[in-house]
Amino acid sequence: MALSIRWSVAGVVCLLAILQPLLAQYDDFPGPYCADSRYGGCCNSRQDTCAVPISTTLCYCDEFCNRTTNSDCCPDYQEICLGIPPPAPILGCHHNGIYFTQFDAPIKDNCNLCRCQPNGQTLCDRDVCLVDEHLLHTINSGYNGWRATNYTEFWGRKLSDGLDLRLGTFEPTYPVKAMTRLTNRRGELARSFDARDQWPGFVTHVVDQGWCGSSWAVSTTSVASDRFAILSKGKEVVQLAPQQLLSCVRKQRGCNGGHLDVAWNYLRRIGVANDECYPYEASRSKCRVHRGADLVSLKCQLPSKVPRQHFYQMGPAYSLNNETDIMAEIQRSGPVQATMRVYRDFFSYSGGIYRHTQTDNSDKGGFHSVRIVGWGEEQEGYSVTKYWIAANSWGTWWGEDGYFRILRGTNECEIENYVLASWADVFTKQKSLSQTFARRRY
Repeated sequence: MALSIRWSVAGVVCLLAILQPLLAQYDDFPGPYCADSRYGGCCNSRQDTCAVPISTTLCYCDEFCNRTTNSDCCPDYQEICLGIPPPAPILGCHHNGIYFTQFDAPIKDNCNLCRCQPNGQTLCDRDVCLVDEHLLHTINSGYNGWRATNYTEFWGRKLSDGLDLRLGTFEPTYPVKAMTRLTNRRGELARSFDARDQWPGFVTHVVDQGWCGSSWAVSTTSVASDRFAILSKGKEVVQLAPQQLLSCVRKQRGCNGGHLDVAWNYLRRIGVANDECYPYEASRSKCRVHRGADLVSLKCQLPSKVPRQHFYQMGPAYSLNNETDIMAEIQRSGPVQATMRVYRDFFSYSGGIYRHTQTDNSDKGGFHSVRIVGWGEEQEGYSVTKYWIAANSWGTWWGEDGYFRILRGTNECEIENYVLASWADVFTKQKSLSQTFARRRY
């Protein structure tokens, strides 16, 4: 049985190889040729005069034309002279178990479209997909310290979609690199720390930025929100509005990305409303904030615990020098903002301590900004692995309920290069904390 199936498949392949050139002839030069009596019809033996014009040359209707090699017969020779009907056109294609024709709409294979060609072959686009079975198998078959999964949200999307629309922070430029770098008085640092446990209810929930490259806005307002709740000791627990940054900061590109220093400068000079008042749209809509606007003119519901009417503002942003400075800052004042390079494998992360797996050397990745909320250690035998705890902005369906752990102390994915923080200008009867910050000693 197996042998007969093999021969039948081989026969089909050979038949297609013979028929395709004939199909091409009929499509391009339908005739008639030998059927036209003006040219003498079919001729015996070799008769060079038994020829018909075709394109820029001649084809023949004599027996000599029907050679096994170098055939120069007219397209209708076999039908007219030998009584062999022309082959039926091959219009159908098979791809991944799906049959379709050249007249049907293209079918989708992950992120690529496949089209049926007139010769019965399938032609597919060759874009790199955000996730595929090979990538998942490569990650999960080796020991990398973390697990990968196939997210419905990412399947069928191109890698370029993920880099352009799921990240959104521009590579740090000179203004970010030149920010004031502060060295903290470290004191005693715990082996593990989580801001969510230290300040219950003060760390804002994980949001989903959607298919909008807005991590520059989402991470900035999320860190600022955490700082307001923590530094006000719960008097100003608020989720600040990334949409105001998306719509109103002129020097940024909205869902096409932005610079972190520009975002922090806007929070320092103007401030933002709360998210309920200026809800997130995942698009750059028209700015609703005019010169001199405040929470009252924007018709926001005013906070109940403090008599605030102006927007929520932050002090000057500053950067942290190294691992221990970052830890000390989080332990003392709350989550910080970090810029990291995101590669293709990161999109499939579902749990564990992430490290880039080098699954594709051509993948240069893109820049993304996240919140670091804590750190910890994981021991396996005599080996200890240190990690950061970070909040992403892809929703709670991704990773560890929206969070991820990543190697600490090795600058994995450049996450320790540019770490920023700022003091919240919480409402007080005395001088603002941002003014106090300017004289703060470390």
